[in-house]
Amino acid sequence: MTMNRTVACLLIAAFNVVACDEKKEEGAAASASASAAPVATTPPPEPSAAPAPSETAPASSASSDSSMITGDAKDVVLTVKDPKKEGEKTIKAAPGGSVTVFLPDYPGTVWSIESNDKALGKAKEEVIPGFAPGTNGHQFKWTTTGPSFKAGQKHKVQFVNKKAGDKTAKPAESFTLTIEIASS
Repeated sequence: MTMNRTVACLLIAAFNVVACDEKKEEGAAASASASAAPVATTPPPEPSAAPAPSETAPASSASSDSSMITGDAKDVVLTVKDPKKEGEKTIKAAPGGSVTVFLPDYPGTVWSIESNDKALGKAKEEVIPGFAPGTNGHQFKWTTTGPSFKAGQKHKVQFVNKKAGDKTAKPAESFTLTIEIASS
């Protein structure tokens, strides 16, 4: 439990660094060179006796800067910075591990699961304060253990973002996650 909270804190810290860097870039002069490449900021590795991530570790998405995939194939962590820019994401996870998703709870709103594949079961949910400046985060975590998780299978989860405390509010935003079970 402590290691999961530590990993979550590291991800939040990395997100805050990236968010601060993005605000600095927005304030830069318009004459800045368009050919300058953004530098990706990653959290420092956590000291542990655990083995290094396997060669099948998922890579961070190069085509999109609105999400970040970290962890190894057994324990995949997806941090979605801006679900408006990327309304759906497919990630690969190995059987016998876990999948954790972080979404920003914008002020006055909250993410919830609209529908999900029954094989995934109920997600463990947690609100993470300080996910981004002025924004909490919402963590959803599933384990990929059991006979329902075989290589090649896909499991979908539909998230919706609604006004907090209003169960009848229409979703302001949605995000779809597809978990593809990779061979272990």
